[in-house]
Amino acid sequence: MILLCRILTIIFIVLAFAQPFIKRGAATEVAGRRTVSIFIDNSFSMGQTTADVPLVEIAKKKAQEIIASSNDDDLFQLLTNDFEGRQQRLIDKQEALNEIKEVQLSPAIKNISLVMQRQKEALAKGTGSKISFIISDFQKSFSDFSSIKVDSSIKINFLPLRTQEAINLYIDTCWFLSPVQIINQQATMLVRIVNKSGSEIEGSRLTMKVNDQIKAINEFSVDANGIMIDTLKFTITDRGWNKASLSVVDHPITFDDNYFVSFLVAENTGVMVINESAENPYVNALFGNNNFFTLSNVPFNQLNYSDLFKNQFVIINGVSQLSSGLSAELKTFLEKGGNVCLFPGASTDLPSCNSFLQSINADVLGGFTTVERNVTSVNTRDAVFANVFQRLVQNLALPKSNSSFSLGKRINTNAEPLLVNNDGSSFLTRYVYGKGIFYLCSVPLDKNYSDLPLNALFAPMMYNMAITKASSNANAYIIGEQNIAVVDVDLKSDVAALRLKGSGNEFIPTQRKAGSSMNIYLDQQMSESGFYTLQGEDQKDLGVFAMNYNRKESDLSLTDNEELKNISKALNITVIQNADRDLGMLMTGQKLGLPLWKVSVIFALIFIALEIALLKLWK
Repeated sequence: MILLCRILTIIFIVLAFAQPFIKRGAATEVAGRRTVSIFIDNSFSMGQTTADVPLVEIAKKKAQEIIASSNDDDLFQLLTNDFEGRQQRLIDKQEALNEIKEVQLSPAIKNISLVMQRQKEALAKGTGSKISFIISDFQKSFSDFSSIKVDSSIKINFLPLRTQEAINLYIDTCWFLSPVQIINQQATMLVRIVNKSGSEIEGSRLTMKVNDQIKAINEFSVDANGIMIDTLKFTITDRGWNKASLSVVDHPITFDDNYFVSFLVAENTGVMVINESAENPYVNALFGNNNFFTLSNVPFNQLNYSDLFKNQFVIINGVSQLSSGLSAELKTFLEKGGNVCLFPGASTDLPSCNSFLQSINADVLGGFTTVERNVTSVNTRDAVFANVFQRLVQNLALPKSNSSFSLGKRINTNAEPLLVNNDGSSFLTRYVYGKGIFYLCSVPLDKNYSDLPLNALFAPMMYNMAITKASSNANAYIIGEQNIAVVDVDLKSDVAALRLKGSGNEFIPTQRKAGSSMNIYLDQQMSESGFYTLQGEDQKDLGVFAMNYNRKESDLSLTDNEELKNISKALNITVIQNADRDLGMLMTGQKLGLPLWKVSVIFALIFIALEIALLKLWK
């Protein structure tokens, strides 16, 4: 018996060194060289450290282990969040090792379902067995497991890299209270700050700089895992393009501690009033005494059409007949982004007026009736009235009228009632046409028909009509998203191109002409947050775009091991729980099949123990 144990011990020791295996199915028996796809998550969250080593460096080391243990004729795909065109090629062993050295942290973000689809496309080019590895920290924002489509011909491996979840305080976004910023006036900016930690943060500071000058410093506190909105007030002192940067102090995650915003402060805004006869004293008092506006009054029969386009806002005041020429110019003015407000006169020629209204897809005017009405509803969702009221009270004095036009409702309009009468009829309606906004009032701008010019609502209403735009470029953009900015520019030649200049780079962005405007595509060419200035042929600044890193990476919540385990069972995916495991040995096992050397060692130890026990009992 003792001799038998000794013989069996020797046999299993020999087998352990021989490294026997069992083939595990068709996937390991496919003829041809192996094709291996390795995804290295190089998003900002992989910049966290464990034992002072960034996770992305550990991921690179693991990728090197996989490749180093492979055969010389195996093919590889090395994939990162950048999704570069070259990463869809299959490359040899040495080239793959070289490319790993070039992997750096990137602002690009992709979901796991998209990553696996890319891997599937690349692996389809191979002829032998197919293996994929995804090396990541598996943030919840990355892990859209429900969208994964598994290919049974691919052996899929997840390698989660873990570190302690860090405390992260960051600026999520910000916005102005007013859509237009005016020189020498106070601006209000709201800033959303997020605390992704289990403890309250007290006494932190939010700093705002505009054109490199500190404009505001606020102290704030945020609850654990909470959100707070801070308010910054500052006076605008510079015309033209302004560059604002917001910052908080937070460690160790710092990529989201800054937020960049650009905004244009116009020299002034031109307002033109086309009058039937006398000028309106209320309009003159409103726009004539404000240095921000340049007011011009023109009789309808002395109008030079080219002067229209020197203004942002045109008021048609009681003009009795809209000629075909004026109608065509007003339509073009709207298409190019101007705003128009029509106050019909009591004796307005309806056929000519309605012909214009129909051409811009607005409702038409009906009969002029003498009926007393009073406004009872204000659309505070629209920019014209959004910031006029702190709250609406029941006894608020709203405009009244004793005579007004009815509106013939058309089916296919984008009408948005702004002021509605007690009988449901519209007092003031907004329409968007082209790049501009058209406002239609159902009453003349005359105190004999309505008290609108005397009402407290009149001044902010007209003011906001003049400065509000139907569309404008964003104050801030997110790197990696499909961003399109529109600029009005007339290039002198078809081969000329606009250029973008950042803090340390300059390039020609993707651009496409659209009428008199140019669409600028702010896409993958930008990899650093900050300000990028758009310049034309004459080096003149045409716009400033503020680019920010995506805040999806700011939420460092990870998919826990238990969830990964459940997902792996459902999708037949191998999860490598031990990040310290030698992936070279794993690759050898996946190449040959199920390794039995560990089983052989165990049996050898069992028979050694049995022999010792028998010797003691024999005595």
